[in-house]
Amino acid sequence: MHEVAVTRYGIVSPIGSTIEEFEEGLFAGDSGVVDVRGSLVGRNFPVPYGAVVNPSGVPSPEELGIKSGTQTPGLRYGMYAFEQVLDQLPEMLHIDGIVHGTPAGIFFEIVRQSLRDFDPAETFLWDEIRAEWFVEIMVERLKKRGHGDVSFRNLICVNTACAAGSQAIGIAYRYLQSGRMKRCLVTAVDAGAWESQLMNFHLLHTLMTEEVPAPTASRPFSASRGGFVKGEAAAALLLETRESAEMRGAEILAEVSGYAFNNDAYRLTDGREDNLCVVRAMEGAIADAGITPEDIDYINAHGTATEQNDRLETQAIKKVFGERAYSIPVSSLKSQVGHPTVAAGAVEAVACILMLQRQRVAPTINLTDPDPECDLDYVPEGARDVNLRYVLSNSFGFGGQNACLVFKRGDT
Repeated sequence: MHEVAVTRYGIVSPIGSTIEEFEEGLFAGDSGVVDVRGSLVGRNFPVPYGAVVNPSGVPSPEELGIKSGTQTPGLRYGMYAFEQVLDQLPEMLHIDGIVHGTPAGIFFEIVRQSLRDFDPAETFLWDEIRAEWFVEIMVERLKKRGHGDVSFRNLICVNTACAAGSQAIGIAYRYLQSGRMKRCLVTAVDAGAWESQLMNFHLLHTLMTEEVPAPTASRPFSASRGGFVKGEAAAALLLETRESAEMRGAEILAEVSGYAFNNDAYRLTDGREDNLCVVRAMEGAIADAGITPEDIDYINAHGTATEQNDRLETQAIKKVFGERAYSIPVSSLKSQVGHPTVAAGAVEAVACILMLQRQRVAPTINLTDPDPECDLDYVPEGARDVNLRYVLSNSFGFGGQNACLVFKRGDT
């Protein structure tokens, strides 16, 4: 079994559209939540908030080589995160596959046809609302740069709701761990903070709608939380076997050392009250890493700011860690960037890697009135210096889909 390293990453988020900007905002406790009424939605729209990317910080579609007819925000953000990884790679470095977290899926026929007939000089004729088509552009860009011809069998698209970003990393991890691949690119994109998406979640009674200052609207673990804030983001990570990374002298940013995924098939939009599958996913990732709960130094919570998730996740952490749960720092990045659903796990993976590199944990902002049932150490005071070796990252999606990852400091 091979050790798996993360050697490159890129990100586009509401608190920064480069790694440097994201890192600064992450540890400063910045909020990317804004009032979207009168801009993205009507002034009388029932959902006031979104955590949206500032497009001025992202190159234009033309600069990214995106042809007219496919210039959607998701395509643009995904391509920029991908280009941040690509720009750091030496030419002719072979990439074996792509695992992509997507909100809508990619049809077999479209991918097969594009891999056979793709002509970058031609304008795309595909459905303009599907931002995920950028996978095909990535394939062509990798070929042009000499990174190999990623065949269809190594192009995997994952749509498991809010667990997709973490599951995409987990799938790549398994391929590399087994030796079936040496290098794999993981990407995830969701740019759905517009009327239809907001209304869909609003009708499920999951979004924050109370009138508060926009930067304080996302408040995980608070008694006054009223639901999550829909976010948008894109992330890209290059995973490779440690042997391959060391052979080419690549910097090892962190290791993926554990992964577990399950589905409790309970209900579409809420989980089991006994947390059985959530507990098993956390325990499974820890066991897969070859460690015990005593070795986890920090937990990146799913932490959506919905009444049920925060309470049940807190209970699950207590079941896994016992009394030690009270001494482990836990925080939710969604307090800063909202919930970019499909992309959340990949964005939070980048955050976890930065925390391991800097030996600091990011805060849970806006936690001024803790829910008595959410009584763990959620780092409300701001970023905190912590000795980190192993961190656990949780992602729980609609339909009872649970994905957990363990990341390890790269220099150990």
